[in-house]
Amino acid sequence: MKWFLLLFWPGISLLVSAQEFNPTRVAPAFEAITNPETATSREAEKWVKDDELVLGVTIANQSRAYPINMLTNPTREIINDTLGGRSIAATW
Repeated sequence: MKWFLLLFWPGISLLVSAQEFNPTRVAPAFEAITNPETATSREAEKWVKDDELVLGVTIANQSRAYPINMLTNPTREIINDTLGGRSIAATW
C-alpha cells in the first residue's frame, strides 16, 4: 500500500493511504492571472480605497499590493507575478 503525507499546517500532518485518497473537485478552477498590469500607488488611488485590505509583498526592495477584493471575486483565485526577480503567486 502506498502512503501520502499531506501537510496542512506547520507541525500538523495527516497520513492518508493512496486507496483512501479520492479528491473531488467541488468547483471548476479559474485560470491564473499571469503578467498582471501594475499601477503606481497614485494611480491605484482610483481603484483602491484607504481602508481596503491588501496583500502586500516586498522582495529585493520592490513592493506590490494586491487588493483582497481582486483576489476573491468570482473569476480570480491566483495572480502569478514576478517581483524582485523572483516568481511569486499571490492568493487569498
